[in-house]
Amino acid sequence: MPPESNDGPDAAHRSSSLDFPVVGIGASAGGVQALLRFFENAPADMGMAFVVVLHLSAKHVSSADKVLQHVTRMRVSQVSGPTPIEANHVYVIAPGKSLTMTDGYLNARNAEPMAGRPVTIDRFFRSLAEAHGQHAMCIVMSGTGSDGAVGIASVKERGGVTLAQEPNDAEYAEMPQNAILTDQVDLVMPVVEMPQRLLDIWNNAKRIALPELEPASLVTNERADRHSEAELALQAILSTLRVRTGHDFRFYKRATMLRRIERRLQVNGVPDLIAYRDLLRDNPRETGALLKDMLIGVTSFFRDREAFESLERDVLPALFHGKTEGDQVRAWVAGCSSGEEAYSLAMLLCEQREALRSTVNIQVFATDIDESAVARARAGLYPESIMTDVRPAMLRQFFVKTDSRYEVVKSVREKILFAMHNVLRDPPFSRLDLVSCRNLLIYLDRGVQNQVLEMFHYALYPNGYLFLGSSESADSVEDLFSVVDKKNRVYRAKSAKLPNRPSLSSPSLLMQGRYTHDDEAGSALVPGRRNFSFSALHQRVLEQYAPPSVIVNRDSKIVHMSDNAGRFLRYVGGEPSSNMIAVVLPELRLDLRTALFQAAQTGNSVEARRVKLQRDGHPSYVNMTVRPFHDAAADADFLLVLFDEVQEAMTETKVVAEHPAGNDTVMQQLEQELHSSKEQLQTTIEQYETSTEELKASNEELQAINEELRSATEELETSKEELQSVNEELITVNAELQAKIEETGKANDDLQNLITSTDIATIFVDRAMCIKRYTPSAATVFNVIGADVGRSLFDITHRLVYPELADDVSATFQSLRLTEREVATTDGRWFFARVLPYRTADDRIDGAVLSLVETTARRRAEASVRAGEERLRLAAQTTNDFAIIVQDPEGCIVSWNAGAERVFGYSEDEAVGQNIDVIFMAEDREQHMAAHEREAAQHDGRADDDRWHVAKGGRKVYCSGVVTPLSDPKFTGFVKIVRDLTDRKTQEDARQSQLAEERAVRAQAEAANRLKDDFLAVLSHELKHPLNLIHVKAEMLPRIPEARGVPAIQLAADAIQRAVLAQAKIIDDLLDLSRVRTGKLALNLAMGDVAHMLRTIADAIEADAASRGIVLSFEGLEEPIWTKVDPVRFDQIVWNLLSNALKFTPRGGSVSVLLTHDEDELRIDVTDTGMGIEAPLLPHIFEMFSQGSEARRKTGGGMGIGLALVKQLVEMHAGRVLAHSDGPGHGTRMSVWLPLVDGRPAGEQTQEERTGSLAGVRLLVVDDDSETASAFAALLQLEGALAATAHNGKEALALLERNHVDLLVCDISMPGMDGYELIAQVRANPRLGLLPAIALTGYTAGADDQRARASGFDLTLTKPVSLDTLIAAAEQVFFWRGAHGGGTHEHG
Repeated sequence: MPPESNDGPDAAHRSSSLDFPVVGIGASAGGVQALLRFFENAPADMGMAFVVVLHLSAKHVSSADKVLQHVTRMRVSQVSGPTPIEANHVYVIAPGKSLTMTDGYLNARNAEPMAGRPVTIDRFFRSLAEAHGQHAMCIVMSGTGSDGAVGIASVKERGGVTLAQEPNDAEYAEMPQNAILTDQVDLVMPVVEMPQRLLDIWNNAKRIALPELEPASLVTNERADRHSEAELALQAILSTLRVRTGHDFRFYKRATMLRRIERRLQVNGVPDLIAYRDLLRDNPRETGALLKDMLIGVTSFFRDREAFESLERDVLPALFHGKTEGDQVRAWVAGCSSGEEAYSLAMLLCEQREALRSTVNIQVFATDIDESAVARARAGLYPESIMTDVRPAMLRQFFVKTDSRYEVVKSVREKILFAMHNVLRDPPFSRLDLVSCRNLLIYLDRGVQNQVLEMFHYALYPNGYLFLGSSESADSVEDLFSVVDKKNRVYRAKSAKLPNRPSLSSPSLLMQGRYTHDDEAGSALVPGRRNFSFSALHQRVLEQYAPPSVIVNRDSKIVHMSDNAGRFLRYVGGEPSSNMIAVVLPELRLDLRTALFQAAQTGNSVEARRVKLQRDGHPSYVNMTVRPFHDAAADADFLLVLFDEVQEAMTETKVVAEHPAGNDTVMQQLEQELHSSKEQLQTTIEQYETSTEELKASNEELQAINEELRSATEELETSKEELQSVNEELITVNAELQAKIEETGKANDDLQNLITSTDIATIFVDRAMCIKRYTPSAATVFNVIGADVGRSLFDITHRLVYPELADDVSATFQSLRLTEREVATTDGRWFFARVLPYRTADDRIDGAVLSLVETTARRRAEASVRAGEERLRLAAQTTNDFAIIVQDPEGCIVSWNAGAERVFGYSEDEAVGQNIDVIFMAEDREQHMAAHEREAAQHDGRADDDRWHVAKGGRKVYCSGVVTPLSDPKFTGFVKIVRDLTDRKTQEDARQSQLAEERAVRAQAEAANRLKDDFLAVLSHELKHPLNLIHVKAEMLPRIPEARGVPAIQLAADAIQRAVLAQAKIIDDLLDLSRVRTGKLALNLAMGDVAHMLRTIADAIEADAASRGIVLSFEGLEEPIWTKVDPVRFDQIVWNLLSNALKFTPRGGSVSVLLTHDEDELRIDVTDTGMGIEAPLLPHIFEMFSQGSEARRKTGGGMGIGLALVKQLVEMHAGRVLAHSDGPGHGTRMSVWLPLVDGRPAGEQTQEERTGSLAGVRLLVVDDDSETASAFAALLQLEGALAATAHNGKEALALLERNHVDLLVCDISMPGMDGYELIAQVRANPRLGLLPAIALTGYTAGADDQRARASGFDLTLTKPVSLDTLIAAAEQVFFWRGAHGGGTHEHG
């Protein structure tokens, strides 16, 4: 948009008479520090006044003036009323006030409350600009928000200087950044540099010299010489600007241009146009700054509100009249600047369409020549201060708050097309209903104003509307526009049509030799400066040419004529014309046309032939002379037409005098006319030839256009095919949209059912607070019916006592945050009201949602709770069991209840006022325990208190309780609640002493148990050692060649082996029971097939049952039953039960084993037909050493530990065991239940039975007992093995180094080097690292297993070891070693 100046439309404040600058300073958060730095660097005699506007709350007293007075010698005063402005003074706004400036005075009034951030800085800057004009300066310093961003534009508009603090120099950079983003800031710098820069600007402003704004019509040569250089500099500046930017400002008024250039002189510190011309040439960046100043577009939303109200009331409804669906209301905003006016018009059109319920489309064209302004307009982002110009309802409906800015909603932005457009050069838009061009024409010369108005008329529909600024008028073209509202400058286009679209003559076109042809009245030339006058031009020409004259341009249009030239012109009926050829007398037309053409072509003066005229019967002769010339002031070419009229009598006398000889006068005249005719003919031929050449050029251009049309036709064909493809795509998209519509319908059904079923009263409203939807529950609160949809919610009566409803809705729209409040109804109910914005899918605020949740029952419950709390307070105050002591933050007692009086002995009067330390022990007081308790309670929320205290009289009491902090608006402190536990503490101390004694006894018992375990382990080893020897010897007996086949020896050997195994089992059971009881026995649980395990046990014990003459049977083993058990301990359980059953069943009896499922457990029943159990003994059958005397006598042995071990192992498996007997002689049933665990091991494979012997195997037997080693070797040799013996580790290592060994069998417990050390050295030897090794131990199974494997043994066997067991172990070890890449064993 073109620049605006002091002659603009908005002059609301009286102009100031002050002759010094007034500097407005705006600041907010962090601004005081910036101000201190500013005035610390400001001299006291700067010759200007400073007005400081801060955001100060009316609730607090401000001392900003006193703070600033400390750093400056200028007088600082706070403004709270009318105050005259004086130089070298600082004025600070008072809290809660709003400042304005009028005619050298500051006026303070109470600031109006605003819903958003304050705009006091913007208001003052605007009033400063309007009152003080080009002597105004403004600075935006540190602060939050965007206050000041709009006001600086007003200062710049009026010719003032704008500054902003460098954002990196500001404590809060938001305000300076928002000001800089407006592109209206002249200087950005740190505050410490600002005072000197202001001083430089003012000193330079006082010495600036500019040409006169309105020079006199007649300028003397001396004066012209004086100003010629400045004028040439001005022309050079405009020329440089035109070349670098493409924008020509010669159409603009001279005063406007000089004011804008003067601003640049002030900012750059340049004294005159000559220096600025040089600066502009050397600094291309200054060109952009100058262009911005020339194009400064200062506008606002609904600027001149009364005019917009008139437009809304009288014009906009008419635009929609007669429009149908599919039609458009088209408007053009010319010179839109940053878009506020365009958006204002679009919002009014949207409101009008909604009010009329019209379906007409809206299209607004908004144009400007400032590219940066158009970009800002397109973005649609504006500072918060626009809330002073936009109605709150519009702000809610058409804007979205983002951070500290307002963004125009997308639905409005889509209705506006922003584009670059120059009304002086580019063709207009067409078929418009409304053209708004406000405050643009006032900066153009009157001739161009008319042409622009003619263009607007061409662009408008007949009866379309024109909306101008308050200082503009269309009266000069009253034949084109009629007045609708003269005060508010609203006009309507008349139906008169122009012959052709009007075109504007621009200097750029004239320089290219292209001229426009316009037959309408009005000036064809728009001079570049206001001081140019056609009258002055004519006066200058008349100094040389005196006859009647007319000045025409190169298009033969009359631009001016002398007073007596009218008698050579003739105006006839019809449209008036300014064309010289059209209005000259017909007798003169032919000769004048020829003279004008020749003068324009040759550039020389041309004199037409003498033409005879008849005036009132008197003949006369007219000589016409055409003189072309160029005027530097107008920078245009003109032609001067002179008319020299001579009376006939004078002419004839002259002719007679010239030809005294009496020549034939008629013949001479005919010859002269013939000669003249030949010259005219020649001229006509030349004109014809010129026209022919132009026609040829036009023909060529037409042919080129024809080719372009053909190419365009082909492109249209291609476009047609593309459109067909697009049509197919649209069909596909339409099908998808149909599916989406169905989905939306289902979602709508779900929403409708949800609304119907919910018990929460909810109302949906749009941005205008009109009801869109509501739930049935809402009808219980609001008197709303279905027909109320579309009505304003505020028009509906309701039962709520909620006067803040409108404010809460407005606050929600402003802050976009949830608003909650508890409100009552007139019938005593209570509701929790929530108001939150209604957000669309594209995150646009399209209304609000009001929901009401009834809280009547909750409030009643809260009232009940409060009553209960009051009762509890009374109870706490009067209770005797607990001491409740309230103390302040310093520990001083402020409350002392009856319980405290009973516990500590002090009365309330004695205790209140004392420090809480009075009840603490002396050592606790020294350590400040009371203060530590308060600190811990403050930090953690509570502090436990269990300690001895001191009561009145020195009595010690032990109290337990807690200290908690109290935080209330009325009181802050701590409460200590304790209970007297002196008696309990005494009893606990006694118990602690008793427990200590018990712990000592338990420790002694545990030590004895450890000694017992060690003893039993050693005893087991020592007992098993001879048993192993006996077992080996017993196995040797039947294998000796002499004894083979002797039944007696075989029976004896079997009996010996059974006895050895029985004794070994007794030893193992005894040790296992001891380990179970001490918790040292751990289970190795794994998934196993219980049926398979029972079958294995059956195979092993079947021979023993047969030898006793007892029938042994198993049932339920056909199908596998998997569960998680320890296989070793499970065998131990079943083996003990079967051993007992066989032991107590006489020959001829039977023992049966039954495996079944019992719900989620497996059950094993071992039933025998033996002697049974007496009833008194049944409860104790599983106790240690519990065996009936009769049983012991009849069976001849047993220690009574087997069943005790069974019970312990079953319980370790989370099972249970029971014994049942009908009495002596009726047998016994032992039942075991174990939990079932689903699953079986993945990849479980059945290992094939392996059978083999040790024939040819080279074994080394290592045992410290030589007899056992020799016997074992002899037994192995009987099996065909090659066995060697060693009695200690060293011997074993020596033998292994000398001989090849296939298998190492080593005892673990040996003096000196034991089995663990031996196998470690064997594994350390690379040659022996893979030697198979079996460990032998006299301890119980599993005791040394893990350690032996970790040391390097492959397998561990418990003594006594049978030959079959050893053979099976050897085969297993050989198999493992072979499978894992170890050594192989060859049988031979």
